[in-house]
Amino acid sequence: MESQKLCGELYKTIKHFFPGLVALLKQQPDKRHKSYISYENYIILFVRILGAALHISSMRKMTANFNTSACINNLGKLLGCEDLSELPYWETINHYLANHDQEELETLAPNLVNRLIRMRSFDDSRLRGKYWQIAIDGVHLYSFAERHCPNCLTKEHKDKDDRPAWTEYYHYVLEAKLILGGNIVCSIATEFVENAQKGATKQDCELKAFYRLAEKLKKNFLRLRICLALDSLYACGPVFEVCKQNDWRYIIRFKEGSIPTLAEEFHALASMEPGQKMKAEEQVGGYKIEAECRFVTGIAYQAYTINMVEYTQSNVAYPFVFLTDLSVNKRNCIQTAMDGRRRWKIENEGFNAQKNHGYGITHQFSKNWNATKCHYLLIQIGHMLFQLMGVLSAVLRAAKTPLYMMAEAVRRSLQSERLTNADIRSLNRRIQLRIN
Repeated sequence: MESQKLCGELYKTIKHFFPGLVALLKQQPDKRHKSYISYENYIILFVRILGAALHISSMRKMTANFNTSACINNLGKLLGCEDLSELPYWETINHYLANHDQEELETLAPNLVNRLIRMRSFDDSRLRGKYWQIAIDGVHLYSFAERHCPNCLTKEHKDKDDRPAWTEYYHYVLEAKLILGGNIVCSIATEFVENAQKGATKQDCELKAFYRLAEKLKKNFLRLRICLALDSLYACGPVFEVCKQNDWRYIIRFKEGSIPTLAEEFHALASMEPGQKMKAEEQVGGYKIEAECRFVTGIAYQAYTINMVEYTQSNVAYPFVFLTDLSVNKRNCIQTAMDGRRRWKIENEGFNAQKNHGYGITHQFSKNWNATKCHYLLIQIGHMLFQLMGVLSAVLRAAKTPLYMMAEAVRRSLQSERLTNADIRSLNRRIQLRIN
């Protein structure tokens, strides 16, 4: 990719989408003694976010990449700190994060997402023109043969004779990600699945964490019209009740073992109402694939009324079945199934990208668990920033290069090309953007 002061694209993205980012970072509390501070906290946090956004997968590499005179100049302009002469080393960042309040960092992502929503650039991403779709799923972060910290979850493994063999100690996190146009998924809330203390009689789990995550979502997005995209673990009465109480809609992937009575009633009613069936075609890899969608509405389960949609492709051995409280009819049943399948974006554009394409969420950046959680939260913001740069920058879109090459090109530009005051004036021009 030809370098065209691509660091300017980074500047433009931050100023367009998150002009208040630096102010938010400055609001983070700083527990350090004033006499020992070499770098303000907002500089430390920004450098860590930028390292994630540019796919720098280790702390030492981040220090090596960023401490060039051009990079320091450019970050000074991004931060509004013209007298910046040096950037913090990785030890400084880790020490700061080890003592930082993780819950304070959790406030950053909701603030940034609220900004994206208010901009209205992504309004066309909403389901049925109303609902912001939020996918919720968990991801395994790290495993250890010995206890890493008092908060570790544990799993007992057995040998071929079903005898206890070894204990796995691991960390797990539950994420809520907002699904936007252009294949963008942005972290909107995070809940770490962890034991309160060593020797806890009952382990924390994904479903318990969901109820805590739901409280955070409601607190931070009180009036937002939400439709949750969930996997089959969440097909249960308590989850339906949470959605009802919060006035949220849902589309939940359903497997017959989840609620057997629902599956039985769906098949019985579907056979009695053959008119509630639609034919469809999909383009998959350049080939037309035949598909069929059938639905049943008004199924009673406990105190809830549920609609079910089954979508079957000729090239897939099993159907995709979804539970929803959205209205379903012949006109929208196929689109409802497609909306349910968007949940996979949290796996593909979300966790898979963050695990395997430069973000390193399964890399332990610090031996301190609090610092590790802070790293994870800042990586979510870096991922958000890089995705937005990809859709805003005409230069990067035109290059049509893999994401890791795009990040590398911007990183090289940041290291070697100085942004001038004339560049900044040009980059500060207003932009209109609408993405669907």
